[in-house]
Amino acid sequence: MDIAPWTAQESDAFVEASPQGTVFNKSFYLSSYGFPVRHLVCRKGNEEVAGFSFAEIPTGIKTLPYLVLNGVIFKDFKGVTQYRVNETVFQALEVFALYLFNRYQEISFSNHWDINDMRAFDWVNYHQRDKGYYQIFPQYTSLLNISNPESTDGYAHKRRIPELKKGIREGRKFETKEIADIELLNRLVDMNFQRQNIDRTQDERLALQRIVENLLKHRSAKLLATFMDGVLAVVTCFAFDRHRAYYLFVGTDENLRDWGVGTKNMYESCIILHRDLGLNELDMVGVNSPLRGSYKLSFGGQLVPYFLINKVLPKD
Repeated sequence: MDIAPWTAQESDAFVEASPQGTVFNKSFYLSSYGFPVRHLVCRKGNEEVAGFSFAEIPTGIKTLPYLVLNGVIFKDFKGVTQYRVNETVFQALEVFALYLFNRYQEISFSNHWDINDMRAFDWVNYHQRDKGYYQIFPQYTSLLNISNPESTDGYAHKRRIPELKKGIREGRKFETKEIADIELLNRLVDMNFQRQNIDRTQDERLALQRIVENLLKHRSAKLLATFMDGVLAVVTCFAFDRHRAYYLFVGTDENLRDWGVGTKNMYESCIILHRDLGLNELDMVGVNSPLRGSYKLSFGGQLVPYFLINKVLPKD
C-alpha cells in the first residue's frame, strides 16, 4: 500500500461513498479554519481503500475547535469477507500511522467509531518508546434514534414530564422553527460561556461563524430556534449528512433556561430533522464532560466509544 495526495473533489466523492464519511470530512468544513486542507489517499495497487483529509496547522495536525470524527475513513467493503476487511483496515492504518508520524511534529485527531482497531497506531515504536509513539484515548458519544421522534419513552423522567410540560399549563406559548441568523446563535453562546465563567476566544467565535456559514451554504445544517411567547430562547445548529444529524452548537438565553426550553428545542428539532430530512439518527457529538454528558445522555441515546489519537514526541 502507498499514500498519495489527491484533490478535494476526489476526496469529497470518497467521503460520500464511505460508511465512515461525515460532514466533518468534507473539504468545505475543513476549510472553515483558514489553514491549508490536505487530502491523502491510501491505495492498494489501483484500488483506493482509505482516505484522510485534515486542516494542516504549522506544526501538523490538531484537533481544532468543533472538529470531530475527522480521521481515516474507508471504502465500502460490502461483499468482502471479514478476514479481508480486518487485514485491509489494519494495513491501511499502519501505512497512515507511519506516514504521519514521520512527517508531522504534532498529531491529534479522532477516528470514526466504526474504526476500532488501533493496533497500527499503538505499535509504532512499541519497544522503543523513547523514539516517540502514539497515545490512544477512549472518548464517547451518544447516538439517538429519532426514527420515531414524537416518542419520549427513552427520555429520563425529568426530560419527559417536567421539562416538556413546563410552562404550558401556565399558558406559555412555545414554537420551534428554522432561522438563518448566525449572530443570534453566537450571542446566546457568548451568554452561556459567561455564565460558566469561561473565556471564549475570538478565534473560537470566528470558527463557529465560518463553520455555520459554510454548512448553511452547502445545505448541510439547520439552525432551529425555540421561542417562548415570541421571545428567542434557544438556537441549535444541527449539521447533517446522508447518515445522520449532529448536535453541533447550542446557545440558550439564561433568563429563560428554567422554562425547559432546551428540552423543548431538542424534542421539536428531532421531529423536524426526521420529517424534513428523513434522518433517523442524531449524534450528540461527545459526552465527554460531566455536565454536558449527563444532559445529552438524558435523551436516551446509545453510548458509543471512539478513539482520540495523539503523537508523543521523542525524548531528547
